[in-house]
This record gives sequence, structure tokens and C-alpha cells, in this order.
Amino acid sequence: MNNGGPSREPMLPRVYQFPPGFLWGASTSSHQVEGNNRWNDWWEYERRGQLPHASGDACRHYELFERDFDLARSWGHNAHRFSIEWSRLEPEEGKWDADARDHYRRVFRALAERGLEPVVTLHHFTNPAWFARRGGWSRGDSPRLFARYAEYVAREIGAPVRYWLTINEPTVYVTQGFVTGEWPPCLRGAWTHAVRTMRNLARAHVEAYAALHRSRDGIQVGFAHSAPVIEPCHPGRRLDRAVASVRDFLLNEAFFRLIGARSRAGTRSQGALDFIGINYYTRNIVRAGFGLGALVGRQCRSDHHDFGPLSTMGWELYPEGMVATLERFSSYGLPLMITENGIATEDEALRRRFLLQHVAAAGEAIARGVNLVGYLHWSLIDNFEWALGTAPKFGLAAVDYSTQERTARPCVADFARICRENGVSDG
Repeated sequence: MNNGGPSREPMLPRVYQFPPGFLWGASTSSHQVEGNNRWNDWWEYERRGQLPHASGDACRHYELFERDFDLARSWGHNAHRFSIEWSRLEPEEGKWDADARDHYRRVFRALAERGLEPVVTLHHFTNPAWFARRGGWSRGDSPRLFARYAEYVAREIGAPVRYWLTINEPTVYVTQGFVTGEWPPCLRGAWTHAVRTMRNLARAHVEAYAALHRSRDGIQVGFAHSAPVIEPCHPGRRLDRAVASVRDFLLNEAFFRLIGARSRAGTRSQGALDFIGINYYTRNIVRAGFGLGALVGRQCRSDHHDFGPLSTMGWELYPEGMVATLERFSSYGLPLMITENGIATEDEALRRRFLLQHVAAAGEAIARGVNLVGYLHWSLIDNFEWALGTAPKFGLAAVDYSTQERTARPCVADFARICRENGVSDG
């Protein structure tokens, strides 16, 4: 935790050149873009009216993936992060769907034909409906079932994948599903379920890590970590420092501990990790409070904090935190990859500012010695943003959901230049 926060003093303009072979691209996830994922728990909750929005056709990426990959290639990307939909491959327990397998083989082939290196996520918030009905991640055998799925993907898809992410944002999944109750299984304040789920997700990562390494040589396996900067509202107040410290531990350290990873400056982590995916968006300023959230504090939005501009989701634009975050997680002694970084906004000048400042922050982190291997923007196209529906606009391309037309946003030209020149100026 950074009690004082990074300095907001502007740096002198610098030009950052990124390492040879650096990965540039964008990210998506299956349920958010594919459309008609009828076999997962989200779809069931949507159909029952237990969620405020239904994904429906989403972006029809399941059909239009080649067109979307053409956009990425035309913008100078050399990598693409996406997720496999477990429920498509295994719609019933133990029964694998050959059509879905062949579809993902075509996806990998399309990426290869366009020179886009795949960064594969195996779990991005959704579960097969059969898995959820039998108890989901609260069951003791859930890690084994997930590892079996990971092994199937590695063996049957047959593509030469270097980077694998087992689980996307496990702390977010647990918080939204079992603390706030906004996502399936929609349990609010279910702390016992939250702890059990977190432990089983950690076991699932470790078992999938082993299964993937048994199936393939020369691969890198990690997970995508949601990494908010967390600061106390008043650093001089003991209670504010305490709740910020607890929140920081739960969100930024607990999962690493559960998988056996330890942060040691100058040494390589001994946990089941080859690299760490970093999803960085913003910072949380927290103060002591009362009630259900007393232990982890409450978000402070007082003007005395000199907040930067806010996204439509109320997230602060805070590029200084990117440098601090990358330096912090580099202490694990592993390569880092920015697997998500973006802003939901309809202000295109603000989107451009966000992109340029955060890429420059990534360059500054590399200049300070961080082993960063890639930057993948969230997201390639507008998509279904979970309980918020299609209102948040994160995409490099806007999507007209009535026609499924994609339209490049103005910042695409800036990002394409960065990708092709492998460099950026912060001036």
C-alpha cells in the first residue's frame, strides 16, 4: 500500500522506446463479445431476470471474429488477449463439444494468419451452468474440474500458445458474486462462501498451472490480477491507515499468498506463476466507516483529494498509479504484462489522454527497471459490461448494436502509431 500516494508533480516530457518484441494489442472476453453463450451461469441468471441486463447477441464476435482481428491487424497490433468460453466446450459435465473445439481452432488460426500473438484466458467470470448448479467454486472438486478443462484446451485446440492466464481477476469475481451480490451467484455478504471460493480458485490456478505445463513445453502461465492503488483518506489517521491496509491486503496480496507466491525484492517468486497479468484502471481512497464494510473502509470522494477526471463509471484517471503498481508487482521477480487498461467514456479527448498517459507510465516503469513484456488495452471493441450492460464505452472501436458495425475511435490513430513505432512520448 502506498500511504502517501505517488507524487502528482508532472514529469518533464520524455520519449519512451519499448523493448524489442514488446506485445501491443487489446483484450476481449467471451461472454462480453461472443453473444448467445447459452450454456453458462450468466445466461441463466439473465434469462431468469436476476440481472439488470441481458447479453443477447452482444457483439456477435463468435461469428465476426475475423473481421475484428482484421481491425486489430490494421491498427498495428501484434497480440490479442481473449478468453475461451468453458461452457461452450463442455456444455454438459464430461461431454466435450467438437463444434466449439473446431471454432476455437479457427480463432487461433485466424490470429496466426494476422500475426497476432494469442494471450489466452481460461476463466473470465463465467461458469458452465452445470458447474454452477452443482455448487460452483464452493465444491471441493471444482479445482480438479477446472484443471481438466485447462488440459483439454491445451491438448485439443492445438495452437502454439505462449501466454496463458488461468483466471481473470479472482478478487473481483469473489467480491461481486459473494460480497456485493451484483453478479452470479448473487449472494450478498456471504463471507463463508467468499473465503471458500477464493481458496478453491487459488487451488484451481495451481492445478491448472501444473496441467498446462504437463501438456505443453515452453509456455508462460499466470493469472490476470485486478490491481487498484489503495490509499487512506487521511494518512495521519490510524483507522484510515488500518482499513486501507486491510483492503489492500485482501485485494492485492491475498490471492498471491494462497497460490504460494511471495514478493521478494530481487528474487523470483516460488509460487505457481511464470508471469503476472496486471489489470490497472484507477485508485481507491478509503476511510474508516461503520457497518458491513467497516473492516475494509468506505470509498472517499471528498474534493480535498484533488481527483483527476472521472470515467462514466466514476473511476479516476490516475496514470501515476500505473508506475507505482508495476514497480510494486515487479518485486515478485517475474515478467509483467498489462492485460487490461482502459477507460469508459464518451469524451474522446479524455480517452486519448488516458491512453497516452498510461502508455507513457508503462514506459516510465520500464525505464525504472520493470520487466514489462506487453500492453493490452481494454478493450478492442465496445462490449457487454456485465451488470452495467452495454452503456460503458471502453472500445477502441465503437459498436452499433443494431447493425454490428464497428467504427474506430479517434485514439486508434495514436495507438496505431505507438504500436508501429514501439514507442511513445509523454509530452
